[in-house]
Amino acid sequence: TGAGAAVAGVPRRARAVEPWDLTVAAPQGIPPAPLRCVCRSAAAAATLEVRRAKAVEALRKALARLCEALGLVAPPQLALERWRFACKLAEEQGGTQLAGAKGKRRKRGLCGVLGTPDPLLPCGSGVAGGDGGGIVEDLVRAGVDTAKAERAAEELHAASVAEAAKLEALARRLVDGGDAAATAAAGRLSVARHRHSLDYSLDGCFVKLTHAAHEKLVELHRRYCASPGTGERADAVDLRLFALLLRYKTLHGHGFQAAAGPPVFRLLHERLGVTMECFASPLNAYFARFCSAFPDVDAPFGSAGSFWSCSPRRGSFEVNPPFVPYMLDRAAARCVQLLEAAEDTGDPLAFCFVQPGWTEREAWTSLSKSAFLRLRVVVAAADHGFCDGASHQRQDPFRTSPYDTGVFVLQTSAAATKWPVGEALEPELRAAFAQCLPSQAAAKRQGRAA
Repeated sequence: TGAGAAVAGVPRRARAVEPWDLTVAAPQGIPPAPLRCVCRSAAAAATLEVRRAKAVEALRKALARLCEALGLVAPPQLALERWRFACKLAEEQGGTQLAGAKGKRRKRGLCGVLGTPDPLLPCGSGVAGGDGGGIVEDLVRAGVDTAKAERAAEELHAASVAEAAKLEALARRLVDGGDAAATAAAGRLSVARHRHSLDYSLDGCFVKLTHAAHEKLVELHRRYCASPGTGERADAVDLRLFALLLRYKTLHGHGFQAAAGPPVFRLLHERLGVTMECFASPLNAYFARFCSAFPDVDAPFGSAGSFWSCSPRRGSFEVNPPFVPYMLDRAAARCVQLLEAAEDTGDPLAFCFVQPGWTEREAWTSLSKSAFLRLRVVVAAADHGFCDGASHQRQDPFRTSPYDTGVFVLQTSAAATKWPVGEALEPELRAAFAQCLPSQAAAKRQGRAA
């Protein structure tokens, strides 16, 4: 439509808005995730996260070896990330325990609750997702025979289970040995302050973030983890930050962590009463309360836990799942389920569901025909952008969207009365998304970096 090009020509400073709003009150009935899921020792959290990052890197190398043996030059792009998302979602919804951990006592200690599945590594019994968590489909699409792809998926899962068992053993040693080992490791945490960023390093692992992102996270930690009664010292924030940043760096695929930009959230809050995100992280959340994938590292910064464990009956929420087909379909089904329950009780519940323009997917078709749909807006890829998944460490916060984007406003009857969708909302949404395009100067810098 040309709207994107017009906005991109405006310098970023001239169209800047606050990158987040921590003053918005959280929805009623959705408290922060309980801190019992968090390592009581920030030092232990950092120690475990270094080991976890190295375990994931070992899995990447294992997948590369499997693909080489199958005749592929390299694994399909982001195959490991899609596999991990699908497997962990299947574990969470199925209540899976750590493979091989049957009969082991679940123990609350220094490192959270032991005997539960690793938060990052697929480790449930069996290969999750029915087809190896999607890895089989990726390999077959790359030309691998189905039977060979299935065997590769089984080997990758077995390698992940083995790495998770090593992490569980380390956590138990930290519990049995007290905090001494973790504290010694934490003493090696290096924090370097530069003009535009802070750099953290520990045992060969390096992460960074901007000063603005650091201020936001320190404030969230003060509210939710260092407040009176939690038992956490305020100076533990650097260790918590390191563990958090390393977790999301280990994921790779910053595109999976992209978010709607501040202009969009400001509009959704003003016009539709949105006060919380269902798929976010402390790094990219606009509001102070949000659902996220990793409460063990996110809860000290305000996470309400996983969306799959959250059952709101009232309120208005933004839903922007990672662009993984399996997760999009499940998220759409979950929203419809919650809307049906709220409609039965007469409660005002609304979701603003953001997804790529994959019109063949169940998430798209089911929401398009939903009785709760009040508005659907399709924004052309060239006319909008998103907040980069790595904006917490970069000068330029926005990236052009690789896909058309569909915005679905879903409301119960009571919500439609409380937050009416007027004719002006569609052009306002288009304008807000257009404001999230990178400036021409930023686009040039991103092109050089690529």
